[in-house]
Amino acid sequence: MRFDRRVRFEPLTWTARKEAAYLGRHKRAQAKIDREYPLFAHQFVPEPLNDVEVEKERRERIALAGEQRMRDLEAKHWREARAAYFACEQTVRQEIIAEWTGWRGPARAGYFIYIVEKHNGAADERAGQYRTRVLELRTQIEKRLDAECSLSLFQ
Repeated sequence: MRFDRRVRFEPLTWTARKEAAYLGRHKRAQAKIDREYPLFAHQFVPEPLNDVEVEKERRERIALAGEQRMRDLEAKHWREARAAYFACEQTVRQEIIAEWTGWRGPARAGYFIYIVEKHNGAADERAGQYRTRVLELRTQIEKRLDAECSLSLFQ
């Protein structure tokens, strides 16, 4: 199975500029409160700052968790794509692989799902459901508009 390997996650780099921005955050928050709520500025106090080291660790933890969530999501999509691929008949799988090997775009799970659904009929089925739903909504809207127009004529 062809796929593009993701670039490895690089840890958060904490620069002097980021640190200065973080340390000035309290002042910017207070200035915003003073500007937007001049009569009540004394009642609103911005959140206190964490220690810089604590903030660095917090941001690194958030970045790592976000990266892991995205990797898990990509893996989930690959599992779903492969399950859909292997659920197809052999002739359909050959068509899918022929198109996938010639695919010039990124070799990601979403693109593979697109190709699989194009060949196994899921995309056509979904498009048909979408058209049916749009038709139902248009009918409902037209009925409401007709009812509103008839009411406004008699008032």
